[in-house]
Amino acid sequence: MLNLGSTYLIVNDIQKSIAFYEKLLEMKVSSQAYDRWAQFDFNGKCIGIYNKDYDRKIICENKDIETHYNDEYIKYYKERAIRYGNNMVLNFWIDDLSTEYERINQLKIGRVSEINYVNFSSPYYFFVLEDPDGNTIEITGYYKG
Repeated sequence: MLNLGSTYLIVNDIQKSIAFYEKLLEMKVSSQAYDRWAQFDFNGKCIGIYNKDYDRKIICENKDIETHYNDEYIKYYKERAIRYGNNMVLNFWIDDLSTEYERINQLKIGRVSEINYVNFSSPYYFFVLEDPDGNTIEITGYYKG
């Protein structure tokens, strides 16, 4: 059986993304490895953000490459095309969706949808926020429509 290590996003500007997620999550980044990786820990699980450009700079400068990467990683890195934004959805749940909706709008950290409603097996209210790279963050919870 596989165990979840982390869920992470590949970002263009790690410092901008750290600032965004610190405001959204109302917590400081839990750990950071240079400008390459940062993570926010949640009771044994984490959301990470990875700056692919950090590796690009080291590979292009050809500086201590063997210390950091093997040939297979460099080949993988060079062949992998990244399309930023909307590659995955981070879903969060909160008790009071209306209050969270107001808080997120006041932060002015990204584009926010209206509160949406879907009902198949049960009523489901949510809104969507976009991070600096256009990734979708869905926030759901109890809502008195």
